[in-house]
Amino acid sequence: MGDQKKKIENCIKAALEYLQNTNSVKGLDIIIDIYDEIRYSRLDKKDINQKILRVLYNLIESDSIDSLLGKEDKKILASFLKDFLKINCESGNWCLGNKEFAELTLDELRNVLIEIKYLKEKKLSNKNKLPING
Repeated sequence: MGDQKKKIENCIKAALEYLQNTNSVKGLDIIIDIYDEIRYSRLDKKDINQKILRVLYNLIESDSIDSLLGKEDKKILASFLKDFLKINCESGNWCLGNKEFAELTLDELRNVLIEIKYLKEKKLSNKNKLPING
């Protein structure tokens, strides 16, 4: 159990480092919402995994999220999916090319994304506070 906890901590750390120069978590909200919508459908576990990854991959070039995300947020989301998670299709199977994230279960992935979002929001909130003795 300790090894898996360490893997999860490493995933969170790596994602936060990747997103360190961004000022938004809207893309993470979109990923989590998609996960929640598909996860509770009546598909079997393998189909759910494939559908989530396929839908997320399709967001990379999609114009359909323009109404939800600004240009910069869309760029951050696309970069996170394509360059960090490295979602791709190999021999007809959708997978994560990021080895650390590929080892997570779907539920662990969701929990990691929620933790990343929380920590990133906390950092952004603290960054926007003015010091008392400014």
